[in-house]
Amino acid sequence: MGHSFVSECFKRNDHEYYFILSSTLAKDFQIQEDGENQRVFTYDARPSVYLSLTGRESYLNRLLARIDPDVVFTVFGPTYWKPDRPHLVGFAKAGYFYPDSPFVQQMPFFRKLKVQVLKIFHMYDFKHFNQAIVTETSDTSQRLAGLLPEKKIYTVSNTYNQIFEEPERWEKGVLLPDFDGVTMLSITANYRHKNLSIIPRVIDYLKEHHPQLNFRFVLTLKREDYQDIEEKHARHILFLGRVSIYQAPALYQQSDFMFMPTLLECFSATYPEAMKMEKPVLTSDMPFARAVCGDAAVYFDPQSPASIGEAIYSLASSEALRSEMIERGRKRLETFETATTRAQKYIEILEKL
Repeated sequence: MGHSFVSECFKRNDHEYYFILSSTLAKDFQIQEDGENQRVFTYDARPSVYLSLTGRESYLNRLLARIDPDVVFTVFGPTYWKPDRPHLVGFAKAGYFYPDSPFVQQMPFFRKLKVQVLKIFHMYDFKHFNQAIVTETSDTSQRLAGLLPEKKIYTVSNTYNQIFEEPERWEKGVLLPDFDGVTMLSITANYRHKNLSIIPRVIDYLKEHHPQLNFRFVLTLKREDYQDIEEKHARHILFLGRVSIYQAPALYQQSDFMFMPTLLECFSATYPEAMKMEKPVLTSDMPFARAVCGDAAVYFDPQSPASIGEAIYSLASSEALRSEMIERGRKRLETFETATTRAQKYIEILEKL
């Protein structure tokens, strides 16, 4: 989302924009530093108890004094910074208002305790270090309002990156090996809540119950990210490592389905990306997924290899179901913002502030 919004702002001339990007995000842009006229800066947040309570981040404060902006927008908080200007912050901490998520319920005691402690600091940040918050779905906004009833909360739908509208910018160098079977794509980092660790058990189920189905999972992870994986499972998984947003469209083109067994999200851009690329969505039957996908997905119990396996098989074996999901995806896309309209809505909120 950050990449998409920054790209839109680069095109605009209605206001004077300055950008502070993480080192990871900055890699996706050709940035030329130009002294006094510099508009783009690189900074990686270093959370601490002190910053969580005071918001006094010296480097950002120096930039603020140099730039002298009218308003500040942090794409996703917490910010660990309290600028002395109107401040809009994006909220995507789904674990704080989906306590019934299996991901939260199954946490070991001390990890759950750590999350509760972090929640105290983070919610203090969201409550005191900004004038307004923006979320990606109405469900998220309603849940957040229960935690921060005094805060002004806006909703602006997320969407796919505008790169998906610009085929001339797609990098097509990432070619998947030829494969006579079903290819399922998961574009994600190896976060615990993504639930990718269930894939070996799904492989076992499919091989036992549907041995005639030829399949593979394509993951944007490194092999070493998947610890202790057995060779019998690894032969059904293609590990690509991290890919850029410019490579993603070509990967969708070479895949049959988008597969996302996640346990916790606010909004995953892979949903509208798959719909845009006319690929059926296979994902978890969870409130956040249904809030985004509606009837344009095949759902499964993300904790059940049998449920996942049967969902995969039903989609793989039914051309009619695949066509129906693709058509529903086209219609569902109409409910999302575009990258341009989303940026416009963010900027209208900033103008109000």
